[in-house]
Amino acid sequence: MLRWAHYTIGYSFDVALSREVAMACNSCETNFQSSQTLVVSVAKSGSRAVLSVGNQGRNIVLIRRILLCVSFPGGGGTATLYLRAPPEGISWMYPSTYLEPGLIATYYIWNGLPAGSVAQAQAEYIELEGRSRSCPTTI
Repeated sequence: MLRWAHYTIGYSFDVALSREVAMACNSCETNFQSSQTLVVSVAKSGSRAVLSVGNQGRNIVLIRRILLCVSFPGGGGTATLYLRAPPEGISWMYPSTYLEPGLIATYYIWNGLPAGSVAQAQAEYIELEGRSRSCPTTI
């Protein structure tokens, strides 16, 4: 029996660098993220921004690109990295483009950021929702 696969394209937005714990920007964002399949977070670790992505849905996701933006203090401008799976020019650390349900993985660590920098990330992904099963066969 053939079944059609359904693809959902989604974006996960706007999680700012936190000095304590990787979390949503505010209580509204926390509520929004609870219904999202993919949650993107940026946590501070010393002078590093640690980008993590978690799949809290029931479907596999195919991550196509992650944008990581840093705004530098004192009018120092901004920089955006366009991260893709290895072996692209600026690659993320996770070895796959797919993220299974229930997994949280570190995708990138941006070292040497000056104090007061603000980091933010968004992921572009496709959620794979189609499922098909065979009939049981006794062998």
